[in-house]
Amino acid sequence: MESSEKTAWLSILTNLLLVGIKTAVALISGSLAVTADAIHSLSDVVSSAIILAGIKISERPARGFPYGLYKVENLVAIATSVLIFFAGYEIIKAVFVDPDLPLPTHIPLATAGIGLTILITWWFSRYELKKGTETGSPSLIADARHIWTDMLSSLVILMALLGSAIGFAVDKYAAVIVVIFIARSAIAIFLDSVRVLLDASLDYSSLTRIREIVLSDPRVAEIQNIWARNAGRYKFIELDLILRVKELEKGHRLSEEIENRVKMEIAQVDRVLIHYQPQQQEFLTVGIPLADDRLTISEHFGEAPFFRLLSLQRTKGEIVEETLLKNPYLSEKKAKGIKVAKWLLEKGMDILISHHDQSGKGPGFVLGNAGAEILLTKETNAEKALRVILSEQGNAWQKESDGLIQ
Repeated sequence: MESSEKTAWLSILTNLLLVGIKTAVALISGSLAVTADAIHSLSDVVSSAIILAGIKISERPARGFPYGLYKVENLVAIATSVLIFFAGYEIIKAVFVDPDLPLPTHIPLATAGIGLTILITWWFSRYELKKGTETGSPSLIADARHIWTDMLSSLVILMALLGSAIGFAVDKYAAVIVVIFIARSAIAIFLDSVRVLLDASLDYSSLTRIREIVLSDPRVAEIQNIWARNAGRYKFIELDLILRVKELEKGHRLSEEIENRVKMEIAQVDRVLIHYQPQQQEFLTVGIPLADDRLTISEHFGEAPFFRLLSLQRTKGEIVEETLLKNPYLSEKKAKGIKVAKWLLEKGMDILISHHDQSGKGPGFVLGNAGAEILLTKETNAEKALRVILSEQGNAWQKESDGLIQ
């Protein structure tokens, strides 16, 4: 039995206890107000039973509802908001419509009994609200607010009893304050549930967190669109991504990784649907590690003194911009290759021309995870190696741009 279901059962038992205490107080004191409050608590037992039914129904699979029956909880929450409004009506009726109630007897005992119900409802409303927030259950949150109104209702009864004992009628003023709280609580529950039923978007902070998780992967070039909504306590997320991958299999694996990461970081996510397409770049940035003469390809990656970065027009293979950068990590003692790889990726490098394959090494993992290619060459002169690479790759880039290579 999951936490939300246990809490719903505890809510039923708590309300039954409140009904028992208030019924006993009503019989001893003869107070019609306490009798009405006992009837009110009995309606709460019905409400809690509806909550439990909503949780159980929302868990059941249904062929006609492929996205689940999670929104049953929101329908239950709306029904609960109506019960809260009814609770306010009961208080108004007891205090204003029928003010000539007979004075109760055994006031000290009645006061002690009502005081006990106040303590029980205060504790349980806080407990259920905490559990509802932890599980993301709208019906438990609604029921917690409903039980909070019971405490306010009992406070009105307590004030009426104390007022009767000392000869002052303060119950009308207290009732106005209570009804305001009741109305605010009911309206909040009703509007929140309607938003979910109308598939309103998740809140801004949740959407921002999802963006951060997705964009933290260097293989994600861009988030074109993001949609996310609630259904009951669960969240459904849909992403439209541009990925720095060229193979469909790699794109599929990456989408699964992102889905798992989102589900681990964001609570109560039922489904993450990802649409993706490979990045189509008009320009490519090529990096070449250079020796001290700035003409020869360096035999070392992390220890290369300089890096030549060239921006190429993809279809024509023409150089449109060129820069020579000094290796900022040349004096580093540890992990300089990994740091250089990350630095080049920050500079936008898509292709590395090198003498040595970096597979199985730290820089290779960094570059590979980001979707950067490593093109090997036997040429020692950087300019000659670049011409050979451009000649070999030009036709492939042209076909890929024309959509012949997916």
